[in-house]
Amino acid sequence: MLPILFTVGLLYLLAVVAGRLSAAVGIPRVTGYLVVGLLAGPSAAAGLGLPAVITSEQLGTLKPLHDLIIGLIVFTIGGSLDLKAIRRIGSTLFRISVFEIGMTSLLVGGATLMLGAPPLGAAFLAVISITTAPAATQMVMREYQSEGRLSDTILPLIGINNLVAIIAFTLLLQSDPAMGHSFWRGVFQVLAPVGLGGITGLAIAVLDQRFARRVERQMLVLGAIAVTSGVCALLDLSAMFCILISGMIAVNASYYGNRLLEDLSVIDYPFYVLFFIMAGADLHLEQLVHMGLIGIAYVAARTVGKYAGCRLGARLGGTDQRIRRWLGPAMLAQAGLAIGLAEILVREYPVSGKSLQTVVLAAVVIFEISGPLLIRTALVRAGEVPLFNLISQPSPLGFGESLRRVLNHFKKALGFAPAAGMGCPSQILVKHLMRPNVEVVSNRASFYEVLKALRHSRYDRLPVVNDQDELVGVIKYGDIAHTLFEPELQKLVKADEIATGAYQTLTPEDTLETALQVLNRFPQEVYLLVVAEDNPRRLMGIVGQSDILSTRLPASG
Repeated sequence: MLPILFTVGLLYLLAVVAGRLSAAVGIPRVTGYLVVGLLAGPSAAAGLGLPAVITSEQLGTLKPLHDLIIGLIVFTIGGSLDLKAIRRIGSTLFRISVFEIGMTSLLVGGATLMLGAPPLGAAFLAVISITTAPAATQMVMREYQSEGRLSDTILPLIGINNLVAIIAFTLLLQSDPAMGHSFWRGVFQVLAPVGLGGITGLAIAVLDQRFARRVERQMLVLGAIAVTSGVCALLDLSAMFCILISGMIAVNASYYGNRLLEDLSVIDYPFYVLFFIMAGADLHLEQLVHMGLIGIAYVAARTVGKYAGCRLGARLGGTDQRIRRWLGPAMLAQAGLAIGLAEILVREYPVSGKSLQTVVLAAVVIFEISGPLLIRTALVRAGEVPLFNLISQPSPLGFGESLRRVLNHFKKALGFAPAAGMGCPSQILVKHLMRPNVEVVSNRASFYEVLKALRHSRYDRLPVVNDQDELVGVIKYGDIAHTLFEPELQKLVKADEIATGAYQTLTPEDTLETALQVLNRFPQEVYLLVVAEDNPRRLMGIVGQSDILSTRLPASG
């Protein structure tokens, strides 16, 4: 067995290669990390008759780190439950959540029960099917820098899913008369994590204001997650439930809002990579052979339930066609929480729990591998990913040029003057950066409808289009937010009467340099409209200021 530090280092290096190869063939990098773990882990090694790169014993040694990373992921998901955003899309999110959770659990429970699962076992499988993997979803969204209403809906919905699943699982476990648990123990198992998580979250929010250095806030959150996990282990409480609550309270109660999540995003990616390597190594391919009809029914019913539930809920919530179509596929990834709940079943029900665990582990293999691909497809098809982020970016320099630069720089450090190099920045076009999914408002919308649309938008302005989807103008929130209108006048004033023609446009064939020049002249523009080259009234998309400024051109020399 290799030393564990050597193993972890080797896996990280393999993950770098796998991530680049994944991006080159157009699949999420997280899939590459999973494949590295899968091929290096004991399951694949046993099937191929080869020694494992990372053994089961080493995975056990890394278990505390694995649990800390899960806590970090769950804390971030809790923090993404922005109560202001949830209030803004509350009714829509509620409808989607009710139908998605309801249809998924009913279909999975009914299908597995019909194929021979015991009633209690079918109920547990129904609850576990609700869970959605937050880490895979979050990694894919960050990799492709997705923005839009679908992206804004996914993470809060995942948080609600996992919160409901944990509570329902806890109550179901405590309600079994055969376990000898009292009613009050069940209440304690639900309320104690809420109380402990609330206290932890408030403490983090208070200390967040006192710590001026980013590194102190990072240490604060990591320490709080570790301590909370330990307390939950001592009290036999759900650590994930508790940390989810603490993340939600901390971010919503903090005076600085999302600053904690922004601080964590600076350090969390290497942790997440290791998490997915370990997740891949822990996948049990052999379970696919033993999943049986109940396992097949679980996978099929969960897929149908997630897709149909999201589609119906989104339709009743009044969302646009793209969210209705693509929200379901984005919710199918399943991993850590499902595995954790299945392990609890084995501990509580050593005999029957083992067969349920086999079903869950087999399903996780399918959903964990296919999930990131479906999330990527959903975000791209919904028009929330710039084309530039889908293109595999080659290294700015080859190995020879890189070596030459390093040697020249080292010579310079030693006091020698190396010859200056030459470089040529690549041409990036606006069509590679723009997002085709644009929030617009009809020119016939009333003043009240315009104000409501702006308040629900992620931007402070909205393009106005006519019935032929031709660009009429732009309405900026700052121009109208404090305008006083009589209630009756609000119904008479239409969008095209308050729209302005003072907006900046680009065409898809304009270069990044052109976009930067426009931004330099108009730095107050949060995004630029992209219109057709042959028709300036045909709106093609938008390109955000952050998209333009964050696009890194290779350095020249």
